[in-house]
Amino acid sequence: MNNLFSNLLAMSIAGSVVVGLMLLLRPVTAKIFSARWQYGIGKMAIIFFLLPIFLFVRKLPLIQPVIESYPVEPLIIQKAPPTLPSSGFVDTIDTLAEKHLTLELTQATLLIWFVGAVVFAGWHLHCYLRFSKQLRTDSFLVSGDTAAATLLSSCKVALGIHSEVKLMMNPKITSPMLVGLCSPMILLPTSNLRELDLRLVLTHELMHLKHKDLWVKMLALFAGTVHWFNPLAHILRKDISIWGELSCDEALACDMSNEERKHYGEAILNALDNHSSMNKAFYSPLCESKKHIKRRLIRLLNVKKTKKYIMVLSILVILVIGATGLALGSSYIGNDIDNVSNVSVDDINSVTVDKEDYSNIDVKYLWPVTGYERITAAYGNHMHPVKKEMVFNNGIDIPAPEGTSVFAANKGTVVEIGDNEMDGNYVILNHGGGIHTFYSKLFGFAEGLAEGDTVQQGDVMGYVGSTGVATGPHLHFRLIIDGEYTDPTSAFASEDWSDDGIRRPGV
Repeated sequence: MNNLFSNLLAMSIAGSVVVGLMLLLRPVTAKIFSARWQYGIGKMAIIFFLLPIFLFVRKLPLIQPVIESYPVEPLIIQKAPPTLPSSGFVDTIDTLAEKHLTLELTQATLLIWFVGAVVFAGWHLHCYLRFSKQLRTDSFLVSGDTAAATLLSSCKVALGIHSEVKLMMNPKITSPMLVGLCSPMILLPTSNLRELDLRLVLTHELMHLKHKDLWVKMLALFAGTVHWFNPLAHILRKDISIWGELSCDEALACDMSNEERKHYGEAILNALDNHSSMNKAFYSPLCESKKHIKRRLIRLLNVKKTKKYIMVLSILVILVIGATGLALGSSYIGNDIDNVSNVSVDDINSVTVDKEDYSNIDVKYLWPVTGYERITAAYGNHMHPVKKEMVFNNGIDIPAPEGTSVFAANKGTVVEIGDNEMDGNYVILNHGGGIHTFYSKLFGFAEGLAEGDTVQQGDVMGYVGSTGVATGPHLHFRLIIDGEYTDPTSAFASEDWSDDGIRRPGV
C-alpha cells in the first residue's frame, strides 16, 4: 500500500515538473517552436502522470548520475532528550504510537485519494452519459448518396484514413465536432451549414481523428482523475485542448496559401461554439470559444515550415525537460526504496542498540557496492515497507541499480549459497574469528561461485537485485559476530562516514 502511494507521488512529481517547466518556458517556446511541439510536451506530461517510467529509466547507467544529482533531503530522526528516564512502558507506548499512527496516516491518506478519484470520475461519467444522451436524441445520419457524404470519402482518402467515420447532423449544436473513440462520427450543425466551407470542416475534424486527439483528451482526463489533488494536472487538461486545436490548424495550414488560410480563418469564425455547457473532454469542435480565437488566427496566418536548427533545438529542450522530470521522480522513489529515510551515523545510533566493541573486527573491510554509499534502511527497528509493522532490521540496505557488482568485504570462505522467500538470492562468507558477512536480494551470483570457495577481498560474488521481499533493487548486507547480528557499519572505519549519512572514504 505504501509502495503504491510512493509511486503515485513520484508520478505526480514527474508530471508536475514537466508541466511546470512547460508553463515557465511558454513565453519563449511559443514564439520559437511549433504548436505541434507544445502539444507533444503536453503528451509527455500525461505519460509521466500515468506511467512510473522512472522505475525503468533509473536502471539505465546514463541516467543514474543525473538521479543522484537531485538527492532528497534526509529526514533527521530526533533523539530523545538524555535527561528523560527510559522505561519499558514508555518504550512500548512510543513503538505502538509510531507503528499505528504511521499506518493510520497512510491508510487515511489513501482513502481520501481514492474517494476523491471516485467522485471526480463519477462526475465526469455523469457528464458523459448526459452528453451521449443529448447527441443520440437530436442527431440523425446523413445519407450516403449526398454530396456531403461523397466529400467526406474524398477527404478521408486525401488524409489516408481508412476507418469508418459516420457523418451526422444535429440541430442543437452550432459548431462541427468529432465524437466517439471507437466509433468516430462527425456532427454538423443545421443552422449555419451554408456559411461553412464543408471541405475545410471535414478535413479539420478528420485531422483530429488522424492525430487521435480524442484519445489524448481521454488520457488527460484520466490523469486528472488519478491526480485530482494536483492543480497542475487540471491545468494540463486545458492546455492539451488548446494546443490540440492549434496543432491541427498548423498541420492543415502548412501547405495553404495566404488566401486559403484567410478562408480557413473565416470558417473558424463562422463555427464559434456557444455550447459551453458541454464537456469538451468528450469531443473536438472546429472552434471551441472566443477566448483564444485571436491567438489561434494569428498563429494560423503565420505558420512556417520548421527550420532544421529549430528542430534540433526543440528536440534538445524536450530531452532536458523529460530528463528533469524523470530525475526528480526517480530521486523521490529511489531514496524511498525501503520506506526508510537516509540517516546519518549519529541517527543510526539513536534508533539502534548500542554498538559493542568487538576487537576482532577488521576496520579495513571493503564497502560491498562500490560507488553507491547511501544507506536507505539502517540497522535497528523501523517500519517494514511490505509487512507494515515495526521490525528489527538486522543489517543495512544499500540501493544501487540492478546488475551492479557486489564485492566480498574481506577474504573469506563461501559457507552457503541459496535463496529463500524473504532474502531472495544470498551468499554467506566466513571470515574467521567468528565473523560472517551476509549478502542478499541478489539478482544473480558470480559465474562459477560455489560453496567452499575461498574469495579474496574485492572479488565479485553476485549482482544487486530485488529478489525476495523488496520494493526496489538494493543490497541487504549483514554482519554476524559470534552468532549475533551486529551493526554492519562497525566493520568500516568511523572516519569513512560524513554527517549526511553517506559513506565517503577519506572524509
